[in-house]
Amino acid sequence: MLDLKPIGGSLPALLKQAADNAPYLKRLIDRDFETLAVSSLDDLGGKFEPWLEGWREAFSHVETIDAAMAPLRKFKREAHLLIALQDLSGAATEARITERLSVVADLATQTALNVAAGDRSVSKRGLFFLALGKHGARELNYSSDIDLIALYDQEKFDGGDRDRADASARMVRDVIGLLETQTADGYVFRTDFRLRPDPSSTPVAVSTAMAETYYESVGQNWERMAYIKARPIAGDIEAGADFLDRLAPFVWRRHLDYWTIADIHAIKRMINSQVGAPDLGDVQSDLKLGPGGIREIEFFAQTQQIILGGRDRKLREPTTCGALVRLAEAGVMDWATSRDLTSAYHALRAVEHRVQMLNDEQTHRLPQFETGRDKVAALCGYASRAGFEADLVTLREEVHRHYQDLFSEEERKTETAIRGNLVFTGVDLDPATIATLSALGFSQPEKVITRVQSWHRGRVPATRTGRGRQLLTAVLPDLLNAMGRTGEADTAFERFATFFEGLTAGVQLLSMLLAEARLRDDLVLTLALAPRLAKTLARSPAGLEAMIDGGERDRLRIDPALGFETAIDEARRYHREAALLIGHRLLHGGLTAAEAGEYWTGLADETVTEMAFAAERETERRFGPAPGSWQVFAMGKMGGRELTAGSDLDLIVLFDPADGAIDAQAWFTRFTQRFITALSAPTGEGLLYEIDMRLRPSGRAGPVAVSLAAFARYHEKEAWTWEHMALTRLRPVVGDATLADAGIATARAAILARLGSDRILSDIASMRSRLQRDKPARGPWDFKLIAGGLVDIEFLTQAHLLTAGDAELITGNTADALGRLGSAGVMAEQAVEALTGALAVQQALQQVLRLAVGDASGAAGFSAGLQDRMCRAVGAADFAALEAELARHREAVTALYMQKIGAAATD
Repeated sequence: MLDLKPIGGSLPALLKQAADNAPYLKRLIDRDFETLAVSSLDDLGGKFEPWLEGWREAFSHVETIDAAMAPLRKFKREAHLLIALQDLSGAATEARITERLSVVADLATQTALNVAAGDRSVSKRGLFFLALGKHGARELNYSSDIDLIALYDQEKFDGGDRDRADASARMVRDVIGLLETQTADGYVFRTDFRLRPDPSSTPVAVSTAMAETYYESVGQNWERMAYIKARPIAGDIEAGADFLDRLAPFVWRRHLDYWTIADIHAIKRMINSQVGAPDLGDVQSDLKLGPGGIREIEFFAQTQQIILGGRDRKLREPTTCGALVRLAEAGVMDWATSRDLTSAYHALRAVEHRVQMLNDEQTHRLPQFETGRDKVAALCGYASRAGFEADLVTLREEVHRHYQDLFSEEERKTETAIRGNLVFTGVDLDPATIATLSALGFSQPEKVITRVQSWHRGRVPATRTGRGRQLLTAVLPDLLNAMGRTGEADTAFERFATFFEGLTAGVQLLSMLLAEARLRDDLVLTLALAPRLAKTLARSPAGLEAMIDGGERDRLRIDPALGFETAIDEARRYHREAALLIGHRLLHGGLTAAEAGEYWTGLADETVTEMAFAAERETERRFGPAPGSWQVFAMGKMGGRELTAGSDLDLIVLFDPADGAIDAQAWFTRFTQRFITALSAPTGEGLLYEIDMRLRPSGRAGPVAVSLAAFARYHEKEAWTWEHMALTRLRPVVGDATLADAGIATARAAILARLGSDRILSDIASMRSRLQRDKPARGPWDFKLIAGGLVDIEFLTQAHLLTAGDAELITGNTADALGRLGSAGVMAEQAVEALTGALAVQQALQQVLRLAVGDASGAAGFSAGLQDRMCRAVGAADFAALEAELARHREAVTALYMQKIGAAATD
């Protein structure tokens, strides 16, 4: 244990040792000692009270801000010198020293407020200052700032010529200026008003009504703990006491639910969450924040008080050492622990004061250099630094041992793999937390802390309930650890934040993440790899559980009795969760690219089917029975069963009017319009797909619903080559089976009728050239439009289908079509292998990238995790090998394209 001894032995010896070891005290001795009129050590002991009364009388005659500046600073200098000499000489106990420092801060604040109010001719009635922290508990540090909250009662405070909010804020700013402004005479106190309700969005003075509303709605456990030490020190003291009485039910809860207690336990884990022994032997240890430091003793007492003080009023003791005694009296802790921690607290505070006496700095860390630590040891009465440091280590080890026993059973149940502090409570950026986050791989830990603090203040829907905030506290260490393990901590956090801040509620999700480690890790990794999923997940957090289970969902079936709007919302909910399942399996290697295309297409088919039937029911409800039959056909990637995440749908609607039907076109047009609305209109549940119907006859100029006869006529006489290329992917999805067969037969007949035309290849070449001119590739990851990419493979395949003269070869799926062309001898085996390989690689990469980030133009934005997933999708050893393989495939496709279609395609 530390053995602190008085220094000096006589007043001259005391002054010499103080001046020799503390430059700040030397300046004070040279400037202010004479005015203290201290003649001996015996005189020193009884000097404080009469000295204080003299200043109290002097301040009662100070009326203006200008007149108060110099006296307040001289008062502070004399106080620091007098109290330091009493401390170093042993003329006052450590408890008396901190109390006197607090009394000095009280009088300075009272005086500053009196002068500010007088200068503005405004009454202080209803306006008051609360001191919190060590100042509130009368345990102020030697060079501490003072934690204050300024409040005004709107029913009592009169702002004079200004409204109450403006008048109070101006007075508080005057007080801050009086106390903080650095002049030739120094400063008085640094002030900190950040413990007020929601400090980033409220003025420096807050109404009591607003404060009460804040604490009742989003007040946190650490704020309850802060108010254990709160007391009114300036202004309308009676109004301050009334406010604290009204706030007592918030601070001292008689009945604590499980989640509140768990949150307090979690705060303890966040404050010091470690694996292995802490560095108690650090000779530059932080006396306040380090292991075995002052904060561990304070937190030890406050956690017990906040849990038990609602039922036992005797535990509502603001001072740390007083609380330790009350806890022992109540049987909450044993007397030996109480005595150990009380003794350690006084010793650590004494050392802390001597560190601050060196240069009047608000530091709690022992000096970096040995000469500085020599001075601290000398001020503590030690003959050698080595002996001092050894005793300090022993003391800190004892404190930390008691601290580790706090909630020891809960700690064994909730061990975390993080080494170091994780403090997101309060308003300060804890240096040890910054170091912990840096070690996890976060490059800007300060931003992480600030953002998490905003979550704890209920600024996102997920944490607007007390339980949501408590669950966040409990799960956060493990979430951050999971982010660090991705190797892309910053990316993982940013994407989790986007997801988390998009949630409409948080309790269900946070409860799942707390209970299921696998779910927690999987979510973080998924978001790190695929930010596109964040918005979907935020809208459907319940889908996470099903996503991780990986089970198949029942097919979409919508009750015909449901109304049209209800039906389309139900489809959107189903689609969202089903898309999560597909995306998750694809991202984590549970599906190949080809399988993913089938799954995405199957989901689209289900949705199109149910929305078509819903549109039919709605149209029949309003306009009567359908005057004939209808069929929805897919084209493009949907027709070929090659959809990716976020693909739009190429659709056409054909109808065959019944004999004698009147105005069938109008009915089927209304049906198709409702069908498009059902698929593409945004609702409160989101949207399903973007719909593209430009592949219908005459494109945008044609009707949205086309009769079979018009379809046949158009493709027989008017269609362009590119439209017949598109017909190779025509596939019926839902509707009348006879009409489906007729539509396919019509398409096949139109394609075969073009056989022998000498324009097919030149038309394809011209179309590709126009695409390159009007819609050039956006970069190397534009798999569709880049030379040697998917469009070139599709055009090559369709060119062979249009010139082969065999309807049996026609199929919408590109890989299947290439296989058929090869088997029939229409395309050389070597060419089929080259195109099939290039198709598989680029489709696989496109599937992953569309899911993860949507359209991408360059690899610079790909995280290392996403690059790894891309490599695994195609079996590449690393990303450089992937890029080289991709280049080889594209070169092979381009060469084959040149052979079949010609140079115009690549001009």
